[in-house]
Amino acid sequence: MGPGSTTTPSGSMAMGGQSSGMSSGAHTPVSGMSMSAAHGATNILPNWLAIVWTIVFVAIFVIHLLHVRDTHGQRRLWHSGHVLMAAGMVFMFAPSSIDHFNIPATFWQLAFANAAGVMLAWVVVQVLSGRAVNLLWVVIAIDLGAMVYMWSPNGFVAPVTWLLVAYFAIQALAWATNTFRRLDREHQIPGISRISINPGGTATISAAAHAEPLVCELDLRPSMALMGLGMAYMFAAMQLLS
Repeated sequence: MGPGSTTTPSGSMAMGGQSSGMSSGAHTPVSGMSMSAAHGATNILPNWLAIVWTIVFVAIFVIHLLHVRDTHGQRRLWHSGHVLMAAGMVFMFAPSSIDHFNIPATFWQLAFANAAGVMLAWVVVQVLSGRAVNLLWVVIAIDLGAMVYMWSPNGFVAPVTWLLVAYFAIQALAWATNTFRRLDREHQIPGISRISINPGGTATISAAAHAEPLVCELDLRPSMALMGLGMAYMFAAMQLLS
């Protein structure tokens, strides 16, 4: 925003370099900012809508926390990633009037960066060990990386932000149409085949087992479609208000 523009902070959405509070690692409140000050357009994230999205992500957080409780193994870890994402989005949307925790943006960046690193490291280890990997692990690693970008205090790059808007909008549609369930069942990253030499000098190639499905019988379409839509909306608002 230009130096002569005025804003009325009333939310806790992160925004790069728009407040002196960023120097201490805190995120800047902008979810209720007047868009007319910046672009002469309608505010796409008024305070009431920020509260609605906050409630939606609290519900998503609870739903996936229940999935963590009721599942085990890979599915439990996968759902845990979505619990972390939902928690981050709650604090991203929550107006300052109801957000009294004052959690610094650096905390969320570190949390999401570590989670994304764990996911990617696990994928690499699995593939190198000759085990097939569900493609949804790659999807959640990208999602967690996007959360690191969302909480960045250093500003945003418009092409990257709009690419993420499109990515999460498509992801929301894919969940709503059950495309990700088919991806979960039918596609995978193959593990590196193990080659063993028999005593007679012949080689035997062992094929990797099929990757463990993550979606299974759980109907994730409502919560995951809303999560994708909410993240796309947040990225759009952040770009338009920056």
